[in-house]
Amino acid sequence: MNPRISELFDELDFITSIANNIHAGRLFASESIRTKLLIKAIDNQLEIDVIRHSLNPQIPEPWVSMSADEIIKGLGVYK
Repeated sequence: MNPRISELFDELDFITSIANNIHAGRLFASESIRTKLLIKAIDNQLEIDVIRHSLNPQIPEPWVSMSADEIIKGLGVYK
């Protein structure tokens, strides 16, 4: 796993635990802090998506419905 993704997930876990404590009434946080936590969580999710998409590009559309043999044959590579 990309180390940055691991850091982002750790931060999300921390934000989630804070949010749960705020919701349960065990921790007080002003609206500005709640807003900042939400923005940070959204930013982390977006950064995770960017990294995930760069590491796992999608299969080009014409090849999606083709079998492995058809793709290999189309590339001119033979078994």
